Amino acid sequence: MKKIITIALISFLWHKNVVSQNSNKIDNQSVDLIIQAGGITIGGTLTIPASLETTSLVIMCSGSGPQDRDETLEGFKIFKVIADHLASKGIASFRYDDRGVGKSTGDFVNSTIEDHSNDLENIMDYFKTNKEHPFADFILFGHSQGGILVGKVAVGNESVKKVILMAAPSVPLIEVVTYQVRQEYNGTTISKSMIEDDVSAHNQLMRAIEDDKHIDEAYHVFKQTTESILYEMNTEYEIDSIKIKQQAISKANEYKMIYALPSLTSFLYYNPSKDYEQLKIPVLGLFGGLDFQVTIDQNKDRMENALLKSGTEYHFKTFEKANHFFQKATTGQREEYATLEKKFVDNFLNEISDWILDK
Repeated sequence: MKKIITIALISFLWHKNVVSQNSNKIDNQSVDLIIQAGGITIGGTLTIPASLETTSLVIMCSGSGPQDRDETLEGFKIFKVIADHLASKGIASFRYDDRGVGKSTGDFVNSTIEDHSNDLENIMDYFKTNKEHPFADFILFGHSQGGILVGKVAVGNESVKKVILMAAPSVPLIEVVTYQVRQEYNGTTISKSMIEDDVSAHNQLMRAIEDDKHIDEAYHVFKQTTESILYEMNTEYEIDSIKIKQQAISKANEYKMIYALPSLTSFLYYNPSKDYEQLKIPVLGLFGGLDFQVTIDQNKDRMENALLKSGTEYHFKTFEKANHFFQKATTGQREEYATLEKKFVDNFLNEISDWILDK
């Protein structure tokens, strides 16, 4: 149930950020806000250009895990770079700390998709009623798991005028998780049969925890499967049976805990395509050719079929050499992220601003 909460501005700090464009100075304002939203506070930054080219406010929602307002990942301040670019094009934006991060209070680990939806709705309610910084129209921008959130909130919300999905899943996260389990075995000599046993073990454990049934049995299967794989991976070395058993127990315990976290489980079986099917507003879908977290193969067709069913206007853009963060990449693998330049692939930012301003 959507809950309307009266939101008050507690304080704000003014900062000046001078941007030079075509030799003309443009003074953009960065305003740090603390928003009261029910029992928690939400801290974020409103970036306002000196001259607005659109009356819509872009609100950015980060991916999985507790993220700060800049969505700082491997030292790359993804949302800040996007906000600065949007301001240079006359587009206002708001980015915010997740629950329990930075200036936001609350418990991220035990928050659900409904909690995050309420946070986003409360942010929009604030701007609708605030006299200092009033906005009535919004463009919701979701990166990765944040795309699930913005799709959910946008459905039937007349204040939302456009949606931007940056490397957003179109399948339930359970399918993303099992895909990534398979990916972990790339380059190994583990048999396909054993890999699929491991995928099944993950599936069974997640479902048992979701249903709160047969958890001990699923845990045992997970531990035994992990133990078998560890034996297989150590055939060239002297096998320490006690050590392998300990490693298997440790991994089983870790995943039993991870798969029980509300911040994950509330998203696991949620199908974002069902929301995309109901959108009646323009959608921009951005994909990375080297994104191995939310892959094109698994997600693009599902998203497109959903939007075709909805009948709404949409535009897709694929950046061939881009990873999940839309950096120019060589392999796209996670271990490469930290070594890459903290910038987006060519034309990524302009693709976003041009689409927003397209009348």
